[in-house]
Order: sequence, then C-alpha cells, then structure tokens
Amino acid sequence: MGKSVISAIDVAARALDPALTLRAVDYLRVSTEDQTKGYGIAYTGKRTASHIQKKGWTHVDTFKDEGESGTLPWQEREGATKIMDLAVRTPRPFDVVVVYETRAIGRKNRVFWEWVWKLQDLGVFVAVVDEDIDNTTEDGEARMREKANEAFKELARIRKRTQGGIQEKAELGEYAGGQPHYGYRIKNQGKKGEQELVIDECDGGDVCTRTDPCEIVHEAYVLREGRKYLIKYRGDWTKSVISLNARGLVNRSGKPWSAKNFRDRLMDEDLLNARRTYRHPKRANLGPDGKPVWGPTVVIELPQIFTEEEVAELRRVVRLPKSSRGTGRVYPLSGRLQSLCGKFYTGGGAGAEDSPRYTCRGSQMPYPGAPTCSCVTLHAESVEAWAWQQVCDLLGNSEKLHALADEWVGVAKDQSVDYVARLAVLDQQIAEQDDTLDIMMAVAAKKAARAGLKGAEAEASVDKAIKREVEALESLKKERVEIEIWQAESSQADERAKDLQELVQRANARLENFGEERQAEFMELLNIKMELAGPPPCLKGLECSIGQWFRENDRLVPTLCDHSWELVMASENFPNGGTVPRQKGGLAPRTVLEAFLKKARTGAAWPELNAECGSTGLIGHWRRWVASGRWERVMEALKGAEGLPAAPRYPLPPLRMTGEVRPGVILAASVLGSHVQESDPSAPACCSSGRPVRGAGR
Repeated sequence: MGKSVISAIDVAARALDPALTLRAVDYLRVSTEDQTKGYGIAYTGKRTASHIQKKGWTHVDTFKDEGESGTLPWQEREGATKIMDLAVRTPRPFDVVVVYETRAIGRKNRVFWEWVWKLQDLGVFVAVVDEDIDNTTEDGEARMREKANEAFKELARIRKRTQGGIQEKAELGEYAGGQPHYGYRIKNQGKKGEQELVIDECDGGDVCTRTDPCEIVHEAYVLREGRKYLIKYRGDWTKSVISLNARGLVNRSGKPWSAKNFRDRLMDEDLLNARRTYRHPKRANLGPDGKPVWGPTVVIELPQIFTEEEVAELRRVVRLPKSSRGTGRVYPLSGRLQSLCGKFYTGGGAGAEDSPRYTCRGSQMPYPGAPTCSCVTLHAESVEAWAWQQVCDLLGNSEKLHALADEWVGVAKDQSVDYVARLAVLDQQIAEQDDTLDIMMAVAAKKAARAGLKGAEAEASVDKAIKREVEALESLKKERVEIEIWQAESSQADERAKDLQELVQRANARLENFGEERQAEFMELLNIKMELAGPPPCLKGLECSIGQWFRENDRLVPTLCDHSWELVMASENFPNGGTVPRQKGGLAPRTVLEAFLKKARTGAAWPELNAECGSTGLIGHWRRWVASGRWERVMEALKGAEGLPAAPRYPLPPLRMTGEVRPGVILAASVLGSHVQESDPSAPACCSSGRPVRGAGR
C-alpha cells in the first residue's frame, strides 16, 4: 500500500469543529515472553504516547494487561474489560483506542476481531502504532485486516516450525529443549547441534576442576546420596531428606527438600529407566484422536545414574505413599476454601474417618523444620452444609434468578458483536471482488490472445494475472465462514441464557438430595470459591449440653416473652412470679432460664454467661434443673412457642462464597438429579461464560 491517508476521524472532526481535539486511551498488553525480551509496558507505552501526541489527540487514560496472554478473550483481561465498560457509557469518555501492534489486542483471529468490532459498533475506533493504521475508513480497515491476518499466520507458522524442529530432534535422539530431568544437565549448552543431556556429576569439565574440591551441588550426587539414606533408614523419606538438607544437598532451586519433592524426583520412572519421554500422552496437547498434536511420543535413552541392581534395591526398600483406607468420603470444598493465611483447605487428615474435617495446607510442613500456619481445622459437615444451602437458596430464589438471567442476557448482549452487519459488509465485498475477478479474467484472456498464446499457455497466463485477486476472494469467503460460526455460537449462548429460569425450576427440587460426590461435581461446574472472612472458631472443648438437647430433639430454642413465661409459671409456680432471687446474691428463675436459652442459641461459654448475670453458679443451676426433671417440664410447657435454631455443634467462621450462574450448569443439575441420564454429568457446562454470584454469612 502507499502512504497512509489522513484519518477519517480527523477529517470528520475538523468538518464539525476545527478546534475539536479527539480523546484517546492507549491499551498496553505484553505477555510474559515479551517482557523477558525487553518489550515491556514501559517500552510500548512510550510508543503509544508518542503516536497520540503526533496525531494531536488528547490522552485520556492508559489501561494495562501486563503478563497476560494474547489468546485470552478480552472479557478475561482486566484492562481490556475496563475499556469496554467505559465505551458503553453515555456520554462516552474517549473516541479512539491506541495499541502498539495488532497482537496487543489478541493473538487469535476471533479474540482480535470481536474486541475491535464491538468497539467499532459503539463508535470507538482502533489505531495501531507500528503500522500507522486505523479502522476509520474502508481502506484502513482492509489494511488492519491484512496485517492482523499476517500476524496470525506468522504465529501459526512459527509454532508449527518450532514444534516440528523439536519433534525432529527428539526422533534423532538429540536434546530437544526444555528443562532436563533432575540428575542431568545440558552439555555444550548454547552450541547449536552439539547440545546433549549428560549425567550431572563432577567430571572435571566446564565448571569443575580435577585438582580442587568441587563446591557445586551436582544433582546425580544428591540422588545417589539420597538413595543411600533411604536404604539406611529403610525407606523413611523424612529422615532421608533431613540428612540431605543438613549436608546442604538441596534441590535445584536451592531450597531444602521436602519428603514429597524428593520422592517425586527419585522415584520418577524416566529417571529409574534412564530415559526421557517427549510428547508423553499425559503431558502433551492431545488432538481429538487422543494422540499428541505435534507428533508421536518419542523415548530417548539416557546414560544411567543407577545400576539395575541399585534400582531394584530401591524399589524393595522404599515405602510409597499409601492410599487412604477411609470411607472414601468426597470433600466437595477441597481446594475451594481459602484460609486467612492464603493457603487452601483440603478434606481428610488424621481422625477424619470418625470426624470429617478440612485442614489448611499451610499447617503442613513443606520440608522438615519449615514454619507452618496455626489455622484450625473446620468441621466438614457444617461448612459443607452452609455452602450447599447457599447454592440451593440461590437456585430456589426465582426472583433473584430472574434478575440474574436478565443481567446475564443484558451483559451478553452488551458484549456481543453485530455479526449481521459484518456479514452484510463481507457479502458486498465478496460480490465486488467477484466482479473485479470477472473483469480481470476477461482482460487477461484478451492479452493472452493478442500475444498469440493458446491452450495451456493461455490458461497459465490468465491464472498468473488473476492469482492475487483469487486469493483475496478466497480469503474473504473463508473469513465469512468463520464469522458465521462465531455468530451461531453467540446466538446459541444467548438462547441458553434465556432458558435459565425454566432449567432452574426443573433442577431445584432435586438439589437438596445431592450427596457429597454430586455436590462436588456441581460445585466444579459452578466454579465455587470460598474464603474465610474472619478467624475460625476452635473445635476443641466440650459440646454444649443445652444446645445438644435441642439438636437431638429437633426443637427450636424458644423465645422467652411475658406470654411464654406465664406458661412456665403455670407449670412450675415459682415464688414471687419467678422474677426475684430467692436469696441474696442469687439469680431469679426467669434470669436462669434466659441464660440457658441464650447459651443454646449462641453456644456461649458458661464463664461468659456468668459474667453477664453477675454469678458463678449457672452450671449448678443447669445440673439441678436436669436432675429434678424441671428442664423437661419447662420445655414441655414451651413446646408450641416460637423460637430460633440452636447454635451448631461446630460453629462456622465468617465465610464468603463466589461462583458463576451458567445456564448449562443448571441443565447439568437437572440431568444429575434425574433417573434418565440425558448426557454425561461431568461434561463441561453448555455455556462457557457466566455471571458471578456472591454469598456471605457465618
């Protein structure tokens, strides 16, 4: 293309008001890989700021996504989302978004165009600095499409070339990149075609010397010494790593070994079999056929660190982690409940068979002697019941769900692109390109005839003359097919959102009966996350006998008022109406009963209640009431009174919950609870996006 023309934005602005200045924001996104190459936020920010100044625009604000992948949709990037949130406001606070290069917007075709088109639908244009182009004219939009498609193709070519080179090297038995297994190092590192994996041991070469003592921690030596300790301590991993750490034989990152970390390194099957596996099916990206995308699995033989006899001895002695022999209970909140120390709670642990509980991962030593947190354990059934009740309450609240559905549909509409308009423009471009191709074909045929060409020569001459126009037409048709697919997916998501209410009504009646396993599946689909909002209560101490009575008898704790006290008086006939202490320094019967009921409702300790009542004998009153039968008589008299639930045996800490309400998830709930299984309950949700919901409580 020739020199870029003056932006249509500037032309329109000057026509309306010569003094009008456009408002611009710049969007800066660099991946972690770009940062390591020196192309950070500061570098791109200088270029966009210079471009805005050069154009004479007013800089309004800067939005950043540092270290974010360009393959993520804009809805999953904070900076890009903030720009869109401002773009839908009235009046709009800016007119143009400036980026340094096309890949700052996205590294995938759909990611790029959905953001650009949505801004364009809102009347906001995009300018690219390194090509000095924008989409304010048909010419500018065509150039932007051309440059963006070139970037996408180049990325695909680079990836294919890189992965192909790795595969070729692996199949030739050469070092193909990546971190070597622990115990090996890269020989001739940096020398193309000469790199290979060798045992990391002191050989007097490179960084070691044969005359002076070697001060480097060689990994093969660490593995061999660790194996010896395991033999000595009969497979005790903790004692073995304590011995290694004490000698300074630490791991590759320079940190002390944990038992699990060292076990994972030493018992790695590739290490024990002296091999390296490329494209391992458990680690590689797999295609629809279940095979690695970039090439078949390749196994490369490596020099042996251990002899076959040493490996056999190690296998005989080592004690591998034993699988839990508990009841097989599922803990649906494992890894979803964040503690105050920042770590997550997991289910199980010592004593979990008799009393299921959640334990904070921070309380486990990462290596022997390491500091740990003091987070207490949580009673599993109590916290799970609270979490599941929040889910059921949400899905059972038709008004709230209706509002959420309206919000979901509205947001989805705000974020969707006008695909109909895009397809109409493409149809016009395709028709125009068809006409252009017909004209050029006729002209080329006449030229071939005048040149005296016939048959294959004439056909080849015409094909050569129209080749570029044919490629342009095919590119437009391919783009149209892609946009039709995007349009269909977007429409499908909107329809599912509108069906939310009906699906919930089908599912809600069955949610209450879900067991732990189904709850875990459903919470995975809802992407439930929880966190402690305050210190958790300690589980130690005796159970409140008053609260236990109400829980065992499935009774509410009655609310004591003048009317209900009259019922008590009719049963017990306390002197002086029961509101006056019988002796100096004592407590009135009504005060005693109120204290009992408060303890049942709140779980308060006896000393706390004694301090409130100015007494030290409440527990004595309780024992006498129970022994004499008075407690049972009073409760019988108050049997029909209104009340509140007793405090739980294991009181909960302040909790917060977040999740996503997605129509496909609700449909999955309906399927999970039905007798006729319509689809795989563990399959992904039908709709890939959702609206967050929150719950809070104690």
